[in-house]
Amino acid sequence: MQNLEKILKEVFKLKVFNEWQKDIIENVINQKDTLVFMPTWGGKSLTYQLPGVVLDWLTIVISPLISLMKDQIDKLNELNIRAEVINSTISQSEQKMILRELSQISFADKNPIKFLYIAPERLNSDEFLNVLQSVKIALVAIDEAHCISQWWHDFRPSYMKIKGFLEQLKQNNSFPVMALTATATKKVRQDIIDRLKLTDYNIFTKWFDRKNIIILVREISKKEEKLAKTLEILQKTPGSGIIYCSSRKMVDEVYTFLKANKESVWVYTWAMTSDQREFMQNNFMDWKYRVIVATNAFWMWIDKKDIRFVIHYNLPGSIENYYQEVWRAGRDSKKSFWIVLASYGDTKIQEFFIENTYPGKSEILDFYHYLYKDFMLGEWRWHQILKTYAVMAGESWVKSDMKVGSILKILEKYGILSKWFDQDTDEWFRWRWVTLIQEKRKDTGILIDWQKQELLEQEAYYKLEQIKKLLFYPSCRKRFILEYFGDEEDLVTLWDNCWVCDYCIEKDKFDNWKTKNLVNLSVFEIVLDVVKKFDRRFGVQVFVDFLQWNRDKKWLSEDKDYWVLAEYSGELVQWLIESLLMQGFLEKTSWMYPVLSLTDKWSPSIKREQVLKSHEHELQSYLAMKVKDNVFKKIKKWLKGIWEKISSKIKVDNTYLETLKLFQEWKSVKEIAKNREMSTTTIEWHISKLYENGDLLRSDILKIADIDNLKNIKKVIDSDFSGQIDKLRFIKDRLEELGFSNISYLEIKVCIAMMEKKEI
Repeated sequence: MQNLEKILKEVFKLKVFNEWQKDIIENVINQKDTLVFMPTWGGKSLTYQLPGVVLDWLTIVISPLISLMKDQIDKLNELNIRAEVINSTISQSEQKMILRELSQISFADKNPIKFLYIAPERLNSDEFLNVLQSVKIALVAIDEAHCISQWWHDFRPSYMKIKGFLEQLKQNNSFPVMALTATATKKVRQDIIDRLKLTDYNIFTKWFDRKNIIILVREISKKEEKLAKTLEILQKTPGSGIIYCSSRKMVDEVYTFLKANKESVWVYTWAMTSDQREFMQNNFMDWKYRVIVATNAFWMWIDKKDIRFVIHYNLPGSIENYYQEVWRAGRDSKKSFWIVLASYGDTKIQEFFIENTYPGKSEILDFYHYLYKDFMLGEWRWHQILKTYAVMAGESWVKSDMKVGSILKILEKYGILSKWFDQDTDEWFRWRWVTLIQEKRKDTGILIDWQKQELLEQEAYYKLEQIKKLLFYPSCRKRFILEYFGDEEDLVTLWDNCWVCDYCIEKDKFDNWKTKNLVNLSVFEIVLDVVKKFDRRFGVQVFVDFLQWNRDKKWLSEDKDYWVLAEYSGELVQWLIESLLMQGFLEKTSWMYPVLSLTDKWSPSIKREQVLKSHEHELQSYLAMKVKDNVFKKIKKWLKGIWEKISSKIKVDNTYLETLKLFQEWKSVKEIAKNREMSTTTIEWHISKLYENGDLLRSDILKIADIDNLKNIKKVIDSDFSGQIDKLRFIKDRLEELGFSNISYLEIKVCIAMMEKKEI
């Protein structure tokens, strides 16, 4: 192993490695396949560039990002490291010169090509593949590796050629493979591994925890209020920033408002020419504009370290998109802000986008027949259609031009047609060429994987559910992000309260009945959505258990959101339901065992949100009244038993608090016992007492105790011991007689405590 620090300083002009960079580099140099899942600007490029310098032979980098390739090649050449590119930006003669040099390359010569950057489409060229077979390969790095996954929204068919390309190269070479991406979930990662057929590899996941970032979600639905809040943020927050909007129309609206209020602001969308975008981007980098209002076109390659805030004016489409876009802020490690101004009702817009992006089988077939209407079976003759999406939508059975674009993309994906943009036409009137490249077939002969199309639609709805959970469910935003991306390293060091997201900063307001709005409007909408899933099936208490925390098997088989309001007390969840009953959004049947059902108010309240908003004062007032009464009851109870309370709390001494700290670090009972050099029985006793004294919540206990076991314990205590408990051993013996030998003493202890608290 060479002195990597020396190479870092002398070749790359850098002082020190970022955390984990050296581990990754050593893994590659030791010829191990390597998967790197780290956010943008985490220093991923160095993890394959430095090994490429150390190792003999040629390093191949596969990337779909032309601008990123150019940037990296320019920097390598400035460091006197020879790098070349073969993609659509260079001429045929230049490509032939590079291929000729590669076919005769000797790495003993002065300044040979060390890095070759290629677009994945290059793998379709037989000439290119034949040349590469004769070249000695040191490393193949696949950037933006998520594009190989069918679960990624930007799946690229050309990436499917990579596996065959690697197999072909390995006939004459032995080299490690690297796959790198910034925002891949566990599902996408496994898909990458499977599709590259990697078997002996190491995974590196890190840096998703941006400790200098404050995450704020502000639920605002009215346009005037949202514009006013945006202006307020700009006026109160120093530094430059980016405001992301979901459409060009929204960009223009926000820009016009801010410009009228004397803000230094400009716009960035794909509707601009490349020269206009470059001019605007340079002005932003040079501080001629303080704020950019943009669509999601604006994020690639922005290396501006002093961006202090990123605002999402509309709901992001997925957590992956959100995280890529907000990564622009705070790259200088100074305090910065990620702010979302959206409402639960915005999710309906995203549902509309999904519906139009993933048309059904019948719609695709209807449009197929429209395209081939002038042909008999077996005919096509490379027919070209020159019409806008709007015209085709009007002429066909598919009436949405957005859906027309989605169908054309699907037909292109399966080799039925090809389409491209005619650059010579007028910029403001965009034509689309469509060329039929497959003969007309019967429906059964159209080779589209319909099941896969349905799975992709389900995946899109899943991603929407995740962004809803991140932004609107009551839980730590940072923890949710780290869990979503599987950043186990950062999760280990994250406390229960991160203190950098709005939920953790403000969650003590639930203990303060004077707060104007105890919960966000979205919490009421979440309750309505959950009741809709199980309309007219269960009573109030069952819904309270489900929303707060319930691992009952009947729930798990039907819905994964049984924990959605786990951070709230069971009382507060019940009051939420009661307030919706009071205002007529829910009703109870008049049966012997009443169940909850939705009223006619429900649908418009979710779709337009104003209906629910108009009742918010009454809903929040009911909650405040209930919380106030509960606070007074607790004060009265506290005054009555003040000495007992103090006595109980005194017992939770330092040894209990040490156990509490380790438990909140997600350590198991065995791990805590080993760490503290105590028996597991002692630690179990600590956990039970911590729960009894209110230092742990019911939801905490249910993470280590099985709900079914607790119910069985309660049943035995009520029936066999008449609620009177003498010794735990008697209860344990009776449970074993009944066949419940897997129930632990800890579960018996906490069940007794739950019964005393009336939480089971």
